[in-house]
Amino acid sequence: KSESKSKKDTPVDLVNRGVITDMSAASSIEAAVDDNGHGHSHSAGCHHPQIETRVSTVKDREDSLRKLESDLSKREIGLIEREIKLLSLQQEIDRLRPLSGLYRVVKAMATERKLESMLEVITRETASMLRCDRCSVFVLDTHHGELWTQVAQGLDGMRTIRVPLSGTSVVSLCARTGRTINIPDAYDDPRFDPEVDKSTGYRTNNILCVPMHNRSGAVIGVFEVMNKDVGTFSHEDEEWLQALAAVAAGLIEQAQAYSEIEHFVDKTVETLAQTIDKRDPLTAGHSIRVTRYSIAIGDAMAISDDEKDVLRYSAMMHDYGKIGVPESILWKNGRLTPEEYACVQTHARLTYELLSNLPFTNRLAHVPFIASCHHEKLDGTGYYRGLKGHEIPFLSRVISVSDVFDALTSVRHYRNRMNIVKVYEIMESGRDNHFDPEVVDSFYGLPCDRVMRVMESERGSQIPEEVDLFKNISWLRLVELCQGGKPKRHEEGLKELFYRVYNANLPPDYQELD
Repeated sequence: KSESKSKKDTPVDLVNRGVITDMSAASSIEAAVDDNGHGHSHSAGCHHPQIETRVSTVKDREDSLRKLESDLSKREIGLIEREIKLLSLQQEIDRLRPLSGLYRVVKAMATERKLESMLEVITRETASMLRCDRCSVFVLDTHHGELWTQVAQGLDGMRTIRVPLSGTSVVSLCARTGRTINIPDAYDDPRFDPEVDKSTGYRTNNILCVPMHNRSGAVIGVFEVMNKDVGTFSHEDEEWLQALAAVAAGLIEQAQAYSEIEHFVDKTVETLAQTIDKRDPLTAGHSIRVTRYSIAIGDAMAISDDEKDVLRYSAMMHDYGKIGVPESILWKNGRLTPEEYACVQTHARLTYELLSNLPFTNRLAHVPFIASCHHEKLDGTGYYRGLKGHEIPFLSRVISVSDVFDALTSVRHYRNRMNIVKVYEIMESGRDNHFDPEVVDSFYGLPCDRVMRVMESERGSQIPEEVDLFKNISWLRLVELCQGGKPKRHEEGLKELFYRVYNANLPPDYQELD
């Protein structure tokens, strides 16, 4: 018993009891005990500093481990909370995405006047808003009994699709019934015609169609979205598309009305211009050709849509003042006298005075001034204001190049069409003094077939098929070939073909003007 009572716990016992958790510390303690009397106890109150240090170290390590464990737990909890917040935020973003898309669509529609541009914006933003592969907006053409879409997103090379209102397509059915159609599995629904996919090469998985109604309740078009990115179209998708369709219907009606008014104005202006041209059969179509050349140059110089509208009206009406020039002068078969030429020059001033009486909108307010400046020259020797350089409106400088080119390449009372090389020499001689060199260079860079199509429209007959052969060269390159330039392999025979087309069916008694 006395041995049992006096027996001290060994380091291993301490480990087993959990007093010491580090076996290396236990071994050190055991070694210390052996060194201090082979296990014999010291006198009462005697301490072992080495053992106490080791035990303290173990406790410190335990505290550190507990603190580390606590820190890691807090970090894990923090990461989990952050993930939850991010997930909630993403869910909120996903929930509000359609609202954001709806805002962008409405904003774009409100700023677009032209129907085609509006439809392009709608299709792009709606597909993004509903997270689907394709969106098409079909507009009802009641006159032809068709639904058409200007842009069918995802169909390469196809800009317009027309489907009969009486047809079997889902779009036609939606327009006839005026009801929303949601098809989760296209090939498992008898309303879907697989022949559509066969003709386009597209694979339709699911479809959502929503009709557009005008204020009187009549269907004026259909929204069609296809192939949801994930899953199928939900009831919430239906509600968002119905909201968009309700807004779009009114704006599309406005755009259609604007388009009809614009078409009416275009035809009115064109008719007015033709009344002037047709006073002389040989100049009939001049204003239209000048307009087409001018628009081609404008496209090459990347002018804005608003500028293009101003250019079109100004070019179409540039000679309107000739209504005040006697026909005896306009039809004269030969050179004009100085007095007759001075009378012709008055048409620029008359153009401005007459067009200024028309109620052009703010967007077109500069048409009278631009139209009346097409005879101004960069060096200030033009008429009727004697403007020079940048005093001449840019669009007037475009019309000036088109006007002279058409005059030189058209039949007149006193001459045949001018040889194309001579036309080029005249245009070059007017560079920097008569013509804006940037405009001239832009004209030279036009595709040759586009120039020839406008040029040959003078004949009033069908454009020769041979014109297609000139689409891969510029107008300047054709001039170089006509000047004797060596043709490349794909250019062989173009010079001869051009002159055959250019001089076809001309009166035999007409001669080129030197």
